[in-house]
Amino acid sequence: MRYRVNKYSVSVLLGCCLVFSHSAIALNIVINELGGFNPFASAAFARAASQWEARIFDPITVTIDSDFTYLGSSSIIGNASSVQLTYYNHSYSLIRDMMVADAADEPDDLIVSYLPTAGQLQVDIPAGFSVAGMAASKANLKALGVQDLDNQFGAMDGVINFNTEFSFDFDNSDGVNSGSMDFETVAAHEIGHILGFNSVVDQIAFLMDQGATTGEVLMKPLDLFRFQDGSGADPATFSDFTMMPRSLIPGTDSILDDIQNEILMSDGLSQQASHWADNLDLGIMDPTLSYGEISLVSERDLRALDLIGYEITAVPLPVAFWLFGSALLGLVGFQIRGRHT
Repeated sequence: MRYRVNKYSVSVLLGCCLVFSHSAIALNIVINELGGFNPFASAAFARAASQWEARIFDPITVTIDSDFTYLGSSSIIGNASSVQLTYYNHSYSLIRDMMVADAADEPDDLIVSYLPTAGQLQVDIPAGFSVAGMAASKANLKALGVQDLDNQFGAMDGVINFNTEFSFDFDNSDGVNSGSMDFETVAAHEIGHILGFNSVVDQIAFLMDQGATTGEVLMKPLDLFRFQDGSGADPATFSDFTMMPRSLIPGTDSILDDIQNEILMSDGLSQQASHWADNLDLGIMDPTLSYGEISLVSERDLRALDLIGYEITAVPLPVAFWLFGSALLGLVGFQIRGRHT
């Protein structure tokens, strides 16, 4: 389902290509610069990309179109639109089974083998809405081993826009200038969304805000680990993890739960659900940022991607199938924090 994305016409976007070359076994992020970049912005984007590339060793290339533009709000610092793919009729089982197979040789991902089958899946969702299957970002599906996606759907995996309303500091090595946003932090955050840090709760909240009382939606891989926070609502055992309902109701206190970790998620009303809870400094996928603040990719951020199919290495890497479906874009934004430093 499409929402808030029709302002993008990616078929006509042209620009230069900046490639960050890393180990042959590592994630490789390619940035197509479409406007507004200077050498300092390019270098900062390279550092942001390398935060992810240094810890993800899936041998895939993720291509991102990016520019500086006015985003229609003085509170949105940047936003990301990831290409989302689905396989109609069997999308839940197909993607769920990919996740299970991908995690089979990773002892720390045993929990993934307990993901519910289509027949076992239960969700808490607003009355009138239902889950029709699952969609995943194209980058996420690449990490899960799906082949030939670029030939089928085009090379682009997503779009990142930076708001021209903000002043950015492109070198945080000596701190961030007063009244400026750290560009590397914003870029690394938006890359996380392209990679797959997304929740269908944002789509549900948007539809309800538009007055919809019914609708079919597609879960995202990260939603399979999203539970209501609270005793009796979040899993304590493998059986609980399989059978307890996933939390898809906007405004509900929710957590990412893999039995060993419980990490508070945004509820989808106070901030977009495709983030950690605000003001807890949980990682780069926090929903807001203050002037002068620097944030880095955290172990929590990496654990989330690990669960949905990425191969994470504990030691930073050195710098140096078929699927028939449809493509859509899902939009998430990074906002200015209400309290400023």
